[in-house]
Amino acid sequence: MTSTLLPRTHPGCAWLTETLLDPSPAYAGWQRERLAPVPSTGIWRVVEAPLYPSIDALCVLRMSGNAGPVLGSSDARRAWWLVAAGTATLLADVPGAVVHPGGWVLDCPAPGIGAGGRTWLHPPYGTGLLTPARLLREALLDAREMEVMER
Repeated sequence: MTSTLLPRTHPGCAWLTETLLDPSPAYAGWQRERLAPVPSTGIWRVVEAPLYPSIDALCVLRMSGNAGPVLGSSDARRAWWLVAAGTATLLADVPGAVVHPGGWVLDCPAPGIGAGGRTWLHPPYGTGLLTPARLLREALLDAREMEVMER
């Protein structure tokens, strides 16, 4: 295992599972370094976006201290951002972005441990910090514009 904390003691794991009726299956999967299904209920929703513009956006958001959890897959070339439930629709018109509804299941590895071709580009730390949807929208649109200009 690459993480120094076991999933049951990692604050990010506790935060991801706090809305699950029974978090045991998630912890069991993470203990075996597998993906665990975590539905987007409660305070956060998932916004799926292309990976490479997401990496550019993450660099900008990290510098400003506004980066919340974001999961990435180089195989699927996608990233999954966790944003506040009431703000996710701000990203509905961003090219390539998909705003998933409440209850949509995010298959994710434990923070600090890659699994199933996915890894946390910016893990949940257990603080509850989510990426502000308005800032993510701006950063993704700027990254897309840069990508178009580079072609």
